[in-house]
Amino acid sequence: MCGCAALVAGGWLPTPVLPRRLRRRRRGTSVRAEASSGGESARKKVAVAGAGWAGLAAAHHLIKQGYDVTLLGAGSGPTEEVGLRGFWYPYRNIFALVDELGISPFTGWNKAAYYSPQGLAVEFPIFHNQPRLPAPFGAFAYPGFPDLPLVDRLTSIPVIAAVIDFDNTDTAWRKYDAMTARELFKMYGCSQRLYKEVFEPAIQAALFAPGEQCSAAATLGMLYYYMLSHQENSDFLLCRGDVEDKIFSPWLKSLELKGLKFVANKVPTSLIIDKDSARISAIVCREDVYEADAFVSAMGLSHLQSIITNSPFLRSDREFANLLRLSTIDVICVRLWFDKKITIPNVANVCSGFDDSSGWTFFDLTSVYDDYYEEPITVVEAEFYNASHLLPLGDEHIISEASSRLMKCIQGFDGATVIQQSVRRSPRSVINYLPGSYKYTMRGSTSFPNLFLAGDWIVNRHGSFSKEKACVTGLEAANRVVDYFGIGDFAKIIAVEGDEPHIETLRSLNRRANELKSQIPVSEFFLE
Repeated sequence: MCGCAALVAGGWLPTPVLPRRLRRRRRGTSVRAEASSGGESARKKVAVAGAGWAGLAAAHHLIKQGYDVTLLGAGSGPTEEVGLRGFWYPYRNIFALVDELGISPFTGWNKAAYYSPQGLAVEFPIFHNQPRLPAPFGAFAYPGFPDLPLVDRLTSIPVIAAVIDFDNTDTAWRKYDAMTARELFKMYGCSQRLYKEVFEPAIQAALFAPGEQCSAAATLGMLYYYMLSHQENSDFLLCRGDVEDKIFSPWLKSLELKGLKFVANKVPTSLIIDKDSARISAIVCREDVYEADAFVSAMGLSHLQSIITNSPFLRSDREFANLLRLSTIDVICVRLWFDKKITIPNVANVCSGFDDSSGWTFFDLTSVYDDYYEEPITVVEAEFYNASHLLPLGDEHIISEASSRLMKCIQGFDGATVIQQSVRRSPRSVINYLPGSYKYTMRGSTSFPNLFLAGDWIVNRHGSFSKEKACVTGLEAANRVVDYFGIGDFAKIIAVEGDEPHIETLRSLNRRANELKSQIPVSEFFLE
């Protein structure tokens, strides 16, 4: 392979990467891809590594624009990324894609609850069914708090000042990323019970770690997106079966009919760089090499970290080396079949306080999945986050732990027998939003002009989280490919719904106040 060097330990170091200002970038409106006289061989080839929401979304748009796309999947078929379950009201781009596919995989809106070791802590209604209140008052007024005094709930009001100040800009992220979520709520006078019974469970379920290990910036962004920006944003749908079967399988079939090449059981192990152009020329999956003109990495953070670790060149590149500073979280998913029908008041349940470091959730699949609805059994799926202490344990120990926790939440599990079970371990599967991590996280473009990133862990300004963010960044990566080659139309990405008028006004006033503060001569003297 003349002029190329594999980015693996002991390989050659290629010539330096071109500075950003020298890379060819097309600005302005896009143009339609013209039919070429060269046929199939003249089409630009794009390799997409990772067949989850991000990879499928990127492949979806690129196939529509006439590119020759190869999608590399780690499993036998597309696999959903580990993350927050459910399809929440603001997942507008996912809903648009599902509508385009012409499928109906979802339930209606669902109720949810929070549990502590003492029992039910919070019960959430379907917010669509409640009179609409100005944000964020609906999120505070309508949930049921069986045992949380009003005085505790009122201590949430000062936190609104931080919500107003955090406007999802780079400045806001850098300002709040230095502190933990717990420090944030302590600073604004949140009561201990409100934090433990309401905010901490939300943090553990959406960011997969306790507040002491989560950035205040990520916490504010998550809470505003899912709960505080619009009353209806707290509502969610569930898939009526496994996402891989109900959504990904028909999606993949539709893409293959349009020319997509899907290659199963391929995990990238290294990259190959062309020394002369300082561009990526191929992805290596052990003994297999996949050449292309452009590449989209839609892999999880830990997979990309493994490639960087094995590459002297990538370790010498600051933006890639910084990714090694980021931490990841272990997740365990347990599915249990019980021998009788058990009444579970809410299909989705978030649990916190059962140990010091991990949160967990459980879902009543009997009420959700088409395959289980009429069966005389109960099927529950429990997910344990920040579960490094559970990861080395045997399946029987994990199943026993899950069963005992379920009995503490729902009395009906007492006396029920597990007749079937499955345990899926996902080590290092989601990013840990530790304080200070924002400055080390990459954007969608890289120092290689033909390599683009997608996934729910990268930085973008859309404002979404979890699978919706993965889908959006996949479309953004496709747009970068279109921009790089100057061929095709840009994907239309649906923006997050704008702030309500009173929030917009308050944020405008807050920005003006911050501008005036920055003009004071001694403003930079004091520690922030």
